Amino acid sequence: MTLASESPLRRALYRALHDPLTGLANRGLLMDQLGQALARARRRAGAGGVAVLFLDLDRFKVVNDSLGHAVGDDLLVEVARRLERVMRSADTVARLGGDEFVALVEDVGDVDDVLALARRLRQAVAAPIAVGAGQRVVVTASVGVALSGPGGDAAGDGDDDAPPAATPSSLLWDADVAMYRAKDAGRDRIQLFEEGLRAGSLGRFRSEAMLRHALAHDGLRLHYQALVDLRTGALAGAEALVRLQHPDGRLVPPAEFIPVAEETGLVVPLGAWVVAEAAAQAAAWRSLQPLEAPPMTVSVNLSGRQLTTPGFAVEVGAAIARSGADASHLCFEVTETTLLDATGDSVATLERLKELGLSLAIDDFGTGHSSLTWLRRLPADYLKVDRTFVAGLGVDAGDTAIVRAVIDLGRALGLTTVAEGVETAEQLAALRDLGCDWAQGYHLARPGPAETVTRLLKDGTRW
Repeated sequence: MTLASESPLRRALYRALHDPLTGLANRGLLMDQLGQALARARRRAGAGGVAVLFLDLDRFKVVNDSLGHAVGDDLLVEVARRLERVMRSADTVARLGGDEFVALVEDVGDVDDVLALARRLRQAVAAPIAVGAGQRVVVTASVGVALSGPGGDAAGDGDDDAPPAATPSSLLWDADVAMYRAKDAGRDRIQLFEEGLRAGSLGRFRSEAMLRHALAHDGLRLHYQALVDLRTGALAGAEALVRLQHPDGRLVPPAEFIPVAEETGLVVPLGAWVVAEAAAQAAAWRSLQPLEAPPMTVSVNLSGRQLTTPGFAVEVGAAIARSGADASHLCFEVTETTLLDATGDSVATLERLKELGLSLAIDDFGTGHSSLTWLRRLPADYLKVDRTFVAGLGVDAGDTAIVRAVIDLGRALGLTTVAEGVETAEQLAALRDLGCDWAQGYHLARPGPAETVTRLLKDGTRW
């Protein structure tokens, strides 16, 4: 009997419990099935455990943005069919939304069997997929695996204490945590949940809550690190570095909340705040300078998510107009890693930003895999030498040769070269000898509030 021949009530019930795109179980049905599976495991003496496998497609957004949402939908439908073919008919396969899928397996007796199933699912996803007009796409999946122990309790970690009872929410949460660890480890891999991962997950949850509070209650601060012109020794600009003001008064460094911002999408409102603040500061510093003086350049770091956000360039233009700043006094920094994942939409956004008059810097140069390709394609103005190579100046012949090559490349292409992480007088002297244009680092100036850079500007500090 087809769905069309069912009663309206049954059709409505089906739609309420299934994903409209793939026909798989949705989150509501999955949680119900997971609850029943755990209850059955507890009732049956000697029953095996329950396993949850959480799959997330790697870089699916790149496919969606570059080939279109219709192609992305075709890909998701094909992935769903492949997962169903691997699983037993009694098992449940669900789509939670986006590119997230979950497989539920009952009566699990051996962890190795579950990991073997995870490998089969991952391999099924990785086979080339035909989409659109004869196009073939290859995607990979990161898989997190969580198991209840025999009888439906949470899987233990070897301690003598009895493990707590597993719940549908806790088991799905654990699998999700394991999946993110697989992502962090490089994607396209399988991670079995371990108790130690839960502490890290709770840390991410707290970081997200702290970031949301900061966004809503004026809890963000910008610090700036001076950029020095090595030819004149004068202050050339500053890089904007965001900090989070914790309710207890301490400043939280970006390493503690930027990864969570990227993961949750909060980097978009966070980045918008940074752009607006940096533009206003650029205007304020320019007002302190003589008209004939070279304007201060204020650098802002961009993420890949910002570049793929619809209307981002328009919002930047509006923020600059409100601030009264000249767009040419702002520079957006994009890392090589971001460029490696860039889509056609990202490149178009960068080009629109250039049309506004902003400068573009390629950050962490030398650490990626597509440097020369992107240097040809993008209208870059600055080339930032990664701090790992600067640290080896005068110590490691290979690092010195790399820095020299980057500086020579920048000069040949008409780009301003900027060395990051200058921490010693010897490194600074070596960079001057090699002909580097600008530099930043603790030896020159540590990051600090805008007032710190303002004092350097007013005093006419030279290095």
